[in-house]
Amino acid sequence: MSTPERESREHRHGNVFGRGSGNMFIHVRRASGLAHRTMVFRPWQVQALRLVASRWFAVVLAIALMSWGYFAFQAARLPLLTRQITHLERDAAKIDTLQTALEQLQQRYDQVQQMLSASTRAAPAAAKLPPKPGSTATKASSTTAH
Repeated sequence: MSTPERESREHRHGNVFGRGSGNMFIHVRRASGLAHRTMVFRPWQVQALRLVASRWFAVVLAIALMSWGYFAFQAARLPLLTRQITHLERDAAKIDTLQTALEQLQQRYDQVQQMLSASTRAAPAAAKLPPKPGSTATKASSTTAH
């Protein structure tokens, strides 16, 4: 009756990564040759291996790699953005220069328009308008008519 209990204990090896298990021996050999190697892990190395083999470590590592990738992408964009800002500032300076030149040309054009319209208004206005009452031209014309 104790045999089934004994067999279950023999087949149960426990947690390979347990803290109190001591050193871990890993023996590696080739199937077709005599080459082999034995590695001995101390308890702290076994715990580190347990951590690396866990799912939480994989999740945290994936998040860290994704955030690092995002920041690396943003850092790579920085020179491109500064170059683009430089071009935009240069274009803005050109636009400002063109705007001041346009304003000066507009002022000159307005000045020329005023000069031309003043001379054209003065000549026809004097010829077409009758003399104002009480002016010297009206008095002279009234005295000559009598």
